[in-house]
Amino acid sequence: MKIFRKKVNFFELLNNQCEIMRKGIEALCKYCKSAGDENHESYGDMVIAIEDECDMARHVVVDELNNTFITPMERNDIFDLSSQLDDIIDYAKTTVDEMRIFGIMPNEDMEKMTDILYEIMIHIQKAVANIEKHKNIARDEAIKVRSLENNMGSAYYQALATLFENDDFKLIFKYREVYRHLNTTADVAVTAMNYLLDIVNSL
Repeated sequence: MKIFRKKVNFFELLNNQCEIMRKGIEALCKYCKSAGDENHESYGDMVIAIEDECDMARHVVVDELNNTFITPMERNDIFDLSSQLDDIIDYAKTTVDEMRIFGIMPNEDMEKMTDILYEIMIHIQKAVANIEKHKNIARDEAIKVRSLENNMGSAYYQALATLFENDDFKLIFKYREVYRHLNTTADVAVTAMNYLLDIVNSL
């Protein structure tokens, strides 16, 4: 008697990956808003732990791709979207790592930028959740991410303008690196949504 593998729901796997990522970006926001609080470092630890959890979710997607003959959309599209989503949380972890290495604390500009990232993540999650059954909603949510990336660009350059008023060049370098990672995170989010739009248009 031939035994068939249970059909894999890749939409569900991608959505699960997004849910984990949302928690990670939320923890990053709390990390940037809790400077001086006793829970500050615990939020940073949470970002790092969630990044590990997201890596595992990504591995599950890849393993299932390797073991599934027929997929609901192009195999490479699933792989690329999952990879770009994983890069978002990787940059969140790098932000925490760099702040700790450089010995700097979050400021108001970081709060603004991480708030934008969290809003981006909410729209990404909605976009991914609606790929299968509500393509127009998925498309609209992906386009909103593009708009928010423009907001991030404005926040980034405003943060740099404020930073460059400082005379401490070492401090400027440290904060600039962190700002750059936050801004790049939004760029990666747009790339992820471009892959998502390709998927939606092909279904």
